[in-house]
Amino acid sequence: MKKIAVLGAGNGGQALSGHLAMKGNDVRLYEHPAFADKLEKIKQQGGIELNGAIEGFGRLRASSDMEEVLEGTEVVYVVVPSFGQIPIMKEALPYIEEGMKFIFIPGNFGSLEAMKLMKDKGVRSDVLLCETDTLPYACRADAPGKVHVWGLKKGMSIAALPASLTEDLISHIQEVFPIPLHPAGNVLSIAFSNLNMIVHCAAVLLNAGRIEGTGGDFRFYTDGITPAVGRLEELLDAERVKVGDAYHLGLIPAVEWIKKAYPVDGESIYELLSKNPVYAKHGSDAPKTVKHRYVTEDVPNLLVPVVSFARAAGVETPLTDSLITLLSAINGDNYLEEGRNLSRLGLEGVSMDQILEKIS
Repeated sequence: MKKIAVLGAGNGGQALSGHLAMKGNDVRLYEHPAFADKLEKIKQQGGIELNGAIEGFGRLRASSDMEEVLEGTEVVYVVVPSFGQIPIMKEALPYIEEGMKFIFIPGNFGSLEAMKLMKDKGVRSDVLLCETDTLPYACRADAPGKVHVWGLKKGMSIAALPASLTEDLISHIQEVFPIPLHPAGNVLSIAFSNLNMIVHCAAVLLNAGRIEGTGGDFRFYTDGITPAVGRLEELLDAERVKVGDAYHLGLIPAVEWIKKAYPVDGESIYELLSKNPVYAKHGSDAPKTVKHRYVTEDVPNLLVPVVSFARAAGVETPLTDSLITLLSAINGDNYLEEGRNLSRLGLEGVSMDQILEKIS
C-alpha cells in the first residue's frame, strides 16, 4: 500500500483515484475550493464507483485542503488540463515534502514548466518531476463519484526529469499502477508523443462548420475523422516526428502508436480512429464549439512547444505553423505568444545540446 495523492477531480482524476483505491492504496483526491462541490457526493459515499471496463468501488478521502491531501504522501499524480498544472503546483508549493514524486498525467511539457517554477521559487531540489504521454483510460464521469470507463490502454510511456531516474520511478509505482509503464528516453520524447495535438486540432479545424452547425451532435473520432482529415493528421504527424528526430527522440509515428495502444487494425489514422471500438459506441461526443479544450489546451500546450523546439533546431513545420495560425485567428487568440514557448519552459536561448543535457 502506498500513500497517494491525486490532484484534480475531473474525469481522469476520478478514474485514477478510484482505481488506485480499489488496489488497496491510501488515496486522497484533491479539488480546488472553487470546484469543491464536485467532492460532496464523493465524500458522502466514501469514494468513487467505476463501471464499464472496470467494475468496483474505491474508498478514498476527498478534500479541498492541499495541506491535508499532501501530508505524508509519497506519489502525487497531477491530473488536470495543461492550463491547470502550474496553478495547482503553486498551491502545492508550501506543502511539498522531501522525496515526493509529482507525475503529470499527461505531461504536455508540464514537468519543464514546473521545474522552472520551483527553481524561481527556491523550492527544494530533491523533488522528482515526471510525466506520461497520455491517460490510462478512455472515460467519462457520469456524475460526481461515478465514472464510466470505456477502455484501458495496453500501456503508456513515462519519463522522469532527469531521465536517469526513470527506471527507479517505474519500479516504485508499477506494482499499483493500472497499466504497464514503459520508460521513455526523456520528458521531451514523452511530451512529443501526446497525439492529442495530431488527432484533436486538425479535426476541429476541418469540422468547424459541422461543429457549429450541429452543436457537436456527431461522433468526433468516428464521424469526424474522414479520409481527408486523417491524411492531414498524418502529414502533421510527419512534421512532429521530424522535429523529434532533430532532438534524437526516436518518436513512433501516430499510426504505429494507435495500433499499440488500442485493440484495432488498420494502416491509416482514418482506419484506426473511425473504426476504433473504444470511441465508436458511446454516441455524440464532438465539441460543441471550436473554442474547446481540444484547441484551447492542445494548441498552446502541445503544438506551440513543438514549433518552438523546431525553430530552435532549424526545422521547418509549415503545416503545424498554419494550423496554429488558423485556429488562433478563428478563436481570437495568440497561441504562439500565450502558449508553452521556450521562454515559459525556461529554455529560451539554450542550445539543443544543453537542452538534452538538462533532461537526461
